[in-house]
Amino acid sequence: MTESPDRRPDIARDRPAPTVRITDHERAQVERLLRLALNDGSLDLAELDRRLAVAYAANTREELAAVTADLPVAAAREPLVLSTVSGSLRKDGQWIVPAEITVSAASGSVRLDFTEAICPHAVVDVHVGIASGSLRLTVPRGWQVDLDRVSFVSGKAKNRVTEPPLPGCPTLRVDGSVTSGSIRARYPEPPRRSFWAWLLRRPRR
Repeated sequence: MTESPDRRPDIARDRPAPTVRITDHERAQVERLLRLALNDGSLDLAELDRRLAVAYAANTREELAAVTADLPVAAAREPLVLSTVSGSLRKDGQWIVPAEITVSAASGSVRLDFTEAICPHAVVDVHVGIASGSLRLTVPRGWQVDLDRVSFVSGKAKNRVTEPPLPGCPTLRVDGSVTSGSIRARYPEPPRRSFWAWLLRRPRR
């Protein structure tokens, strides 16, 4: 008589996926989304306070996602497409980053500044097609910029985003081609001190 196959449950397969705990960066991103919702009228002050309390008490990404799931500002965004022949394009300030960005620059320049941006994605794909133009990416500390998928003819890349990534911060994954242009990735420049600030900090003799 043949033995029946082992029908013990696959413990590894049946085990539920572990919950992912959130970081302060992710909480801060949700707070900015909530304040945008207040500005556009989706929330009133009482609802903002209630949701902020829930956001800062949340421990997992599932709990945090529920705070903004019904808000228009948190809805999926269409891919961003920026194209220039010889002009200059800039995206900065407070904006919501989509999961996909396409940049085309013949001989012009494109600047993407993520310093104040709200990014709900772990990875953002940036597709580039650059002839003799340039692309500059400015990201907050803790973010990552991956330029390994870009092919160059005689162009160049300079990635100054070299600090270790922080948990919960996004990665910009750049792909495409550069003919004779350039791509630069960097952190924001520190604010310049005013003359009076310099004067007050100047050592006294």
